[in-house]
Amino acid sequence: MTELLIAAPALLAQSGETGGLLVNPWFYAVFSAASLAVGAAVGIWRPPQERWQAALLAVGGGSLVVSLAFELYDPAVQNIGKWPASGYFLAGVVTFGALDIYIDKRSADQSEENGWGLWASVTTDGIPENAAMGSLLVGSSPSALPFLFALVVTNGSQSMMSGTNMTENRGQWRTMGAWFITALVVGASVLLGYWFLPPLPDYWIGAVRSFAGGAVLASLAAEIYPDAYAEAGPYVTLATAVGFLGTFLL
Repeated sequence: MTELLIAAPALLAQSGETGGLLVNPWFYAVFSAASLAVGAAVGIWRPPQERWQAALLAVGGGSLVVSLAFELYDPAVQNIGKWPASGYFLAGVVTFGALDIYIDKRSADQSEENGWGLWASVTTDGIPENAAMGSLLVGSSPSALPFLFALVVTNGSQSMMSGTNMTENRGQWRTMGAWFITALVVGASVLLGYWFLPPLPDYWIGAVRSFAGGAVLASLAAEIYPDAYAEAGPYVTLATAVGFLGTFLL
């Protein structure tokens, strides 16, 4: 571990020389964290109409469909096989599902449930998926950039809608504080994934990616699409298609 920390500056310098910002983990970490903080701030102090928030949330959901399939689950199957990958995938689904049930029971009303549910979604799947994105940067993978696009759109829209709902029950600064902490954790996950995942055996890299994919799918089914449809109705289908095509073509 000490050797990895010593080598980290050299890795960063090398990435900066060969590909600039597009392969620099600090850029991805800061951008991921900033999307959460900015989205939450907008949702708290300058929230747009709810149907526009919902449409953006659906765009992010469509983006994540591509990422969970091609950047998370498929590489995991290639590394560790379909059955172990499926097991970790289901573990991610169960983990988020249990947390979502807990939040539903603890919430006082629908706005609190939606707000904390989206926050839990980002926190649960954000750590492993951002760590997985960081690991892609070591090999200068072209899939890292569309993955970042999907995360920024989704995380920004989730934190925006969550910030609007959480403020009704928790106050502005308490809500912003919760999202600021999550932004720091998510940003740090990119760097940790860049530094510590690549040297691990393929099995554990595949496990992290599978778990993240399961958490993403569970959040899409339990939080993102239901919340988006509740506010925007059938228009979310077009918004989802835009997110899917944008990420796939990128």
